[in-house]
Amino acid sequence: MTFQDRNTVVSMLVNLITFTYVVSRLLNMHASGAFDGADAANVWAKMVIWIIPISIAATIVGTILFNILFAIFTGQEKPSFVVDERDRMFERRGIFAVVAGAGTGFVGGILAMALDHSVLVGLNIMYFGMAAGAMGSDLVRFFSYRRGY
Repeated sequence: MTFQDRNTVVSMLVNLITFTYVVSRLLNMHASGAFDGADAANVWAKMVIWIIPISIAATIVGTILFNILFAIFTGQEKPSFVVDERDRMFERRGIFAVVAGAGTGFVGGILAMALDHSVLVGLNIMYFGMAAGAMGSDLVRFFSYRRGY
């Protein structure tokens, strides 16, 4: 397993955990009536704004720990940080997936609000579009490395 593979696996795990947490948190907040008032969008934003730095930190810490544990269990002393043209191509494929997911989520959210759905529905569509794009990016990169082209 290459260094890039390990980083992609950690990113997928963190994204999956974050997605699961956000869905459960949104369902709990909705059940408790947190989104019933006029400030529903503000409540949603306050919840989401903390998710972003926490998931970034979790990805960094997870990547470091995973690579350390991988080196211990496999005996690999030093990972190769060399990035070649193939790595760049796989990264561009992943970026395309993020842009496609985020763009679709953004347009879907704006469209939902234009069709008289609440701002909260539009924000959720945007968030989940971006989350799907991030997971799609990881999957595209992972399977590109597995295929080798």
